[in-house]
Amino acid sequence: MPKIQLTSFNCENLMMRFAFGDVSIPNLRDKLTRVTDAEAAQLVDEAFNVLSEDDRTLTAQALAASKADICLLQEVENLVTLTAFHNRYLRRWSRAGYAHRILKEGNDTRGIDVAALSRFQPERVISHSGLTLEKAGVEPSADQSRFDLVFRRDCLQLDYRIEGKPLTIFVCHFKSMHGSRWETRAVREQESLAVRRLIERSFPEPSSANWIVCGDLNDFLERDGIPDYGHGLGALVEDGFAVDALIRSDHEKTDRWTHFYSGDGTYAALDHFLLSPALAERNPCPQMSITRCGLPWRVERYTGFRLPGIAWSRPKASDHCPLSLELVL
Repeated sequence: MPKIQLTSFNCENLMMRFAFGDVSIPNLRDKLTRVTDAEAAQLVDEAFNVLSEDDRTLTAQALAASKADICLLQEVENLVTLTAFHNRYLRRWSRAGYAHRILKEGNDTRGIDVAALSRFQPERVISHSGLTLEKAGVEPSADQSRFDLVFRRDCLQLDYRIEGKPLTIFVCHFKSMHGSRWETRAVREQESLAVRRLIERSFPEPSSANWIVCGDLNDFLERDGIPDYGHGLGALVEDGFAVDALIRSDHEKTDRWTHFYSGDGTYAALDHFLLSPALAERNPCPQMSITRCGLPWRVERYTGFRLPGIAWSRPKASDHCPLSLELVL
């Protein structure tokens, strides 16, 4: 059976850092955001230096260490930025590179999108950024209209066929816990339910199909192995609809974390690979790795190797760790 290596990584504000005022092209940033063709993005990258932060080298090194066949990314500004990051940074550390760069503009007010770098060409790419609560079959809250968009960023659907085996990946970046986990939980509950509805509509028998929900879901199912039921991901994980791969893996309970929140000292996994029951059965103890070498020194629980140039707070690769999964299809 075929195996592939997947990595999910919130790159933390992988955005353009360019002196737009020095270029006499009106609304240049907006125009770059409208670039949706990979070849056009390549040409723009050759013309402009759109990335210049020191953090980007560390981001590239951390991502390259995962050696993934498909990288599922969050917080990427646009296709031009993704292309520049790949060509000018990631290729220095990952010599093979990625033939396919995928990004669809989503709904985030800061312009951060979900994206993918892939060595396989997907058969189909679908953005669900325009999905409304009504079309998703999700009940609006008191202050919402049924026409409101359900995803704060997007749910990017990638349909693959790898060595004859189908695989559908739903890449998500749910509403953050900024402000309060409890106050924002309802939004993640809606997003989780919407993703479940998409899966149920995509497959006649979801439990027997090959699909994954992955990304920064901005909530945790446990802390140091102790279940935490205050999350907003219930629609995806309750009643066995999907299985969290990291919890199923052989990682020690206190080692199943991908993010550190300094506000209250919480180490938890905000990043997830949620497997369909069919994939979970085929991967009873998933082979997973968490790349922490790009974390800043203030994340004191991690005492292993760090990339040269890492500081107490910045520069760093990201505030998240790349989470990798070796998957048997």
